[in-house]
Amino acid sequence: MLVSVSLLLVIASLVTVHTGRVKSLEHKILLNSQNQVLSVAAAQGGLAHGISSMKTDPNWLGEEHSVIMENSTRAIVRADFNQVQRNDMNTRWATIESTGLSPDGLSRHNVSEQVLRYPLLNIIPKAPLISTAPVPEALTLTLGANPNGGGVGVPVSIWSGEGITDLSINSATCTLQIFDENRCALDAYSDHTQISSDILSRHEQFPIDVLQHYFHIRMPDWQFLKSEASKIVNDCEEATLGDSRVIWVHGDCELDVRQHIGSEHTPVILILAEAALLMPNESRVFGMVIYISTHLPAVPKRIVMATGAHISGTLLLLSSIDNDMSQLVIRYHTDLLARLQQDDDMQRLGKISGSWRDF
Repeated sequence: MLVSVSLLLVIASLVTVHTGRVKSLEHKILLNSQNQVLSVAAAQGGLAHGISSMKTDPNWLGEEHSVIMENSTRAIVRADFNQVQRNDMNTRWATIESTGLSPDGLSRHNVSEQVLRYPLLNIIPKAPLISTAPVPEALTLTLGANPNGGGVGVPVSIWSGEGITDLSINSATCTLQIFDENRCALDAYSDHTQISSDILSRHEQFPIDVLQHYFHIRMPDWQFLKSEASKIVNDCEEATLGDSRVIWVHGDCELDVRQHIGSEHTPVILILAEAALLMPNESRVFGMVIYISTHLPAVPKRIVMATGAHISGTLLLLSSIDNDMSQLVIRYHTDLLARLQQDDDMQRLGKISGSWRDF
């Protein structure tokens, strides 16, 4: 009897010890699983932080640093930067690496991804007026040409895939100096008497999809360009626009006298979505103006510039405007358009497809 009782006690002790070991093992497995989940989340958070740093701090050279998360996890973030020549401009891309650590430091997880930093404006426009629509004789225009639009010393005033046979009696294209002296009509490249080589019509190099040429966005996908806008408005009042650099207007854009949109140092991309542009005396738009139609059939609107008003930069016509009611005055400005491409706040980030890794 005593032997039986002793045997039962031994068995009970063994069961207790085994149960304790199993529970301890289950606790360790649960803890390891939780640590693994936390380290993975920390690594992903560190990767997002690295991408954000690349976007907001153009001077970040990829130095390793730690990021503390809300749940006491930690990520160690670093990046390797490289440069690639793209459209005569150095574009940066980076491999961003992030190591996520659990709160107790026992679990770590590594992820990496490649990110490209690129300009929203892919190519600097080559002419003050670029048009996918016909430029009829009824349209009145005064253009200060790009002096090097067709190569060094080769001026370009209009670049179009459509034919241009005549200009109106009040239209002229000229050098920038003559434009600034308000003497285009007296010393013109092209006017109602002649069409010179500064007007490139039915040009063989004119892109099939102009929006894609300049922004890598196909014309049917114009919504992606709208999503790039820092402000979407239905008028162009100064209080409405603020200091936005990419503006989408879906109502008439009527400026006040002497009102400026943008400046030489902070030019803008002003997108008129079937919106009229009405510029009274001495008003100015600095940058790139895009007239686009988002509906079929398109309803042409007018673009009118009064005395002393003009666009300093370029006008991109992606749809027909109301030619009979429009008057265009545009002065090409190379440095200003270069700022649109090169300024830090005009850069965008894109993740390189297939580059994400975890290890």
